[in-house]
Amino acid sequence: MYYPKQIPYLLDKEFNENIIYTEYQFEELNDYCMCISIMQTQKILNKTIYNYILPDACIDIVVNFSNRTICFAGFSKDTVPFELNKRTDFMGVRLKPSAFSILFGVNTDKIMDHPIPFFEIDKYGYLEKILNTINVNERLNIFRDYLLEKIKNSSFNQTIKIIDKLYESPQEQNAVKIAKDYGYHERKLYRIFKANYGVSPKVMLNILRLHFCLTLLIDNEMTLIDITNMCGFYDQSHFIKEIKKYTGFSPLQLLEKYR
Repeated sequence: MYYPKQIPYLLDKEFNENIIYTEYQFEELNDYCMCISIMQTQKILNKTIYNYILPDACIDIVVNFSNRTICFAGFSKDTVPFELNKRTDFMGVRLKPSAFSILFGVNTDKIMDHPIPFFEIDKYGYLEKILNTINVNERLNIFRDYLLEKIKNSSFNQTIKIIDKLYESPQEQNAVKIAKDYGYHERKLYRIFKANYGVSPKVMLNILRLHFCLTLLIDNEMTLIDITNMCGFYDQSHFIKEIKKYTGFSPLQLLEKYR
């Protein structure tokens, strides 16, 4: 199953010394939601700390308890810095690719690269009560109940399952093959991807390949040569360049820091 590797924060000493980051998963939400996360400062920050977010094709619902705002955050095709200042108190839901368009009836490409206030999308949701809570468990329960209600009123769509299938072998996929496998004309496939995932099939496959490589490198501890071959890179230097572009580290540096 596709579960993106958001690892830059793990490698940042300042982040780990000052920020508590935890992910929670709920089995009843698994079809639509990767996780619910919290990110809080251990003390008031006297400088800006950055959490670098890798492109992952996921739309997030982000609650900022410090300034009492809720928004939808669209992902970017590039790694982006997320600023953390003073007293940080965030909670977020990482929705699976296409879950945003299914649950909220809005094309995903409308939210790419910029946040949208929550109440512009869901005017009648009851999520605002979460802003008056302090207890983490209470916040988690509010989010879980809210999502369960949205799921109950939505119809499941195979576009969520497509990503899991593509992630199993992103190096073997291309737009022509995907269109053929799912019975779409290439132009229709492009429109489906833009509406549901926010990006073209080619960009989506690049994102999946990035996280597939990180999984093989970190979890499976495979060699660079094996990963280069498995992920369909032209050569090892191309693989190294691609990983460094997104993470800021070469694969060997990344692995050493991670361990």
